[in-house]
Amino acid sequence: MQQNREYISEDEIDLKELFKTLCSYKRFIIIFTSLITIFSILYVISLNPRPIYKGSLLIEIGAYKTSDNEFINIDNTNNLKVILEEKFNINISTPTRSDSLIKIIAKNVDRTKIEKEINQVYNFVEERHSEKLKTFKEFISTKKVSEVKISNEPINKPKKKLIVIVSFVTGLILSIFLVFFIEFIKGIKKEEEF
Repeated sequence: MQQNREYISEDEIDLKELFKTLCSYKRFIIIFTSLITIFSILYVISLNPRPIYKGSLLIEIGAYKTSDNEFINIDNTNNLKVILEEKFNINISTPTRSDSLIKIIAKNVDRTKIEKEINQVYNFVEERHSEKLKTFKEFISTKKVSEVKISNEPINKPKKKLIVIVSFVTGLILSIFLVFFIEFIKGIKKEEEF
């Protein structure tokens, strides 16, 4: 019975002992955590990426009128998406619940180049559809739903505060782990000496 109690007491975690261990290594914890945080601050300061901006344009695909008085799109938006992405190396998205809209998305360091790229793609689509519509009497031309929108804020802006906070917490947790690991190694060495 007494042997069973000793076994249970060996398995119990003594919180006082853990806090004593942490207090005895508080300098190590503070220095280690500070070093990790300082390195992250230096990294964040050196982070100065070239700003990349994003622009977009929404276009409505034209349609032609059939003999049954139905309008049919000139192009399938999914097929047009594949053609444009291959030809211009640009992102195209097709909004859900619409088979006649496509969104042209461009990213670049230079905001004027974004507008040029988007307008180049739009002009290609417009010319392609004008050629197809020549044979029809009644049709709706492909048109811009909105003007080219270019973001004022860069899309690749790093979250510097978050990086520093995460590195501080990581450094603190890692230093506490190292303290307990050092104590574990010391405990093994003491057992070997006996």
